[in-house]
Amino acid sequence: MAGLCGVIGEGTQHLHRVASDLEWTGEETTATYDGGDVAVFGAFTAEAEADQPVRVGGDTHLWVWGSVFGVERENGYHPRDRTAESTAAYCARLYRELGEGFVTGLNGDFVVVLHDRDGGTLSVFTDRLGLRDTYYCQPDDETFVFSTAAQSLSRHPAVEPAFDPELAAEFLACGCRTFGTRTPLADTHRFHPGAVTTVDTGMLDLAMEPYWVPRYHPEDRSFSYFVDEFTERFRAAVSERLHPDREYGLLLSGGADSRLALAAMDETERQHVAAYTLGDWRNREVRTAEAVAGTAGVDFTLLERDREYHERSLQRTPRLSNFVGRFDQAHAEVMMDRIRPEVDEMITASFADTNCNGYSFPRRSVRLGPVGTVFLPVFEPMDSIEAYIDYWLDDPHEFLADSVDVEATLHEEIHPSQGGIDHHGVRYGSPEELFICGALTPRTNGSVLFLLQSLRQHCPAWSPFVDNRLVDLYLSMPTRYFARRNVIHQAMERLDPNLAAIRYADTGVPIDWPFAAHFLGDLAVRFHDAYLPVNEPPEPHLSHGSWPDIPELVRETSFVPEALHRHEETIRALPFLDWEGTLACYRDHMDGADRYKELYGLLTLLEMPVTERVVGQLE
Repeated sequence: MAGLCGVIGEGTQHLHRVASDLEWTGEETTATYDGGDVAVFGAFTAEAEADQPVRVGGDTHLWVWGSVFGVERENGYHPRDRTAESTAAYCARLYRELGEGFVTGLNGDFVVVLHDRDGGTLSVFTDRLGLRDTYYCQPDDETFVFSTAAQSLSRHPAVEPAFDPELAAEFLACGCRTFGTRTPLADTHRFHPGAVTTVDTGMLDLAMEPYWVPRYHPEDRSFSYFVDEFTERFRAAVSERLHPDREYGLLLSGGADSRLALAAMDETERQHVAAYTLGDWRNREVRTAEAVAGTAGVDFTLLERDREYHERSLQRTPRLSNFVGRFDQAHAEVMMDRIRPEVDEMITASFADTNCNGYSFPRRSVRLGPVGTVFLPVFEPMDSIEAYIDYWLDDPHEFLADSVDVEATLHEEIHPSQGGIDHHGVRYGSPEELFICGALTPRTNGSVLFLLQSLRQHCPAWSPFVDNRLVDLYLSMPTRYFARRNVIHQAMERLDPNLAAIRYADTGVPIDWPFAAHFLGDLAVRFHDAYLPVNEPPEPHLSHGSWPDIPELVRETSFVPEALHRHEETIRALPFLDWEGTLACYRDHMDGADRYKELYGLLTLLEMPVTERVVGQLE
């Protein structure tokens, strides 16, 4: 996988073992550094970024993996000219000017590593949201290992891989996500988001200092004010990242989020963008996306998934996992061999729902039979730790052993602390901030990150919704505007009325219609598909949406039970899993229940290489 890894202290000669996991395609450009008691390896998908480390003075060296789009300074925001210097050279220049405080105003998703050989320290700088999640472990008093690929740590011979049973069970029970700085791997931690963590290379002591802490501060302003601000800031976030010497691939759906990225581009910028839509057949979603691309004047390609697409994903993507998401959520990874020859960078609409639509807030819902679950424009109370745990914790899964109690683990890991709330090693100011900021940072609290993580293994990839200016705006919007308003729809109308006039695939009404029309349209489309189907899908597992009917796909194919039986010995060996419960969960799904997310999550963990290494230690 592309990224960074390193070893401090004893065992630096084993760096190559950890680094072996950081070359996913075999086309990465790599760089190795030997600084005596510190060794660092980098793998980069863009050759221009591989000239690392950069010397920043004396015997101090700096590495960067990620994207930096600009910096906020005392005299305002300054976009970065990406054609002038590499990301590492840019950060090195800022470091020479400002010292460690240079990271405070950086806008982007990145991890920076700084080795001060004279001072005897190695520092790791993480972006505000922890989008380049980086992990470390200290297997003994003389060895410290870090990597952007969590599973690679166990390749170091000093590391004996093992699961923390409670946190592994929590990962499976909470929608395949690991919260805060904890991980399911015993004694393995995630570097704190928005912080500088410094390691004494002699004593291996750690000191962590946050430089940014999210604070929710709603402003009593009109919704039109926030639409104006969002539109301006989003347009800037898009235009500042596009350059005429680069070709871009946009993952385009039939919805609003990715369409807004096109709306923010002018005609010249669109000439360097091609749209790619993943679909199973020419359904309503695909036809809508094609209409959007045609109206915007960009090339359109349908990347058609076949019946075996999920099976192939299961065989590949768990190797990329940092315990953030299910294997199927690395949506386009299996298609990148078709996309990569045509583009230099990928653009997604990742995190739009969380940052703009309040998808991390607990909405009231009702179940309407075949129509499905309908989420109402009303939020449940967000005033207690208990409410937060209830929101994230699913019903106990049959395949979890009786020896683990996920609810008890959550109560142990989420608790009051120093006037705030400690949530798996990250502190928030109040229960409200636990909901509003907890889904924001670290971004690993939400499983959607796996899409970007997988794309980065092939080329630079980014989302315009990840921008400090938009994050600041999100943290100032009253929650009432997330319930019954949609800032993305309003911004679309202002940026490109022609794109806004195209019907939203999920609701059947134009984007620029009011919220109530979209709410009722969603119900009407679901009712129509359930009882009055037109242009019916050619196979039972297909749908009119972005994804197939995955529950039905699991019933029609055999790869899930085959994979479960292939891993029977592993399930029996792991103390937090139960084999009979695994079979019961699968039978329940085959009898008509929707258990595919639980089954896919379990298979993700079972197919990870680190799981095989853990079981090998148990034998």
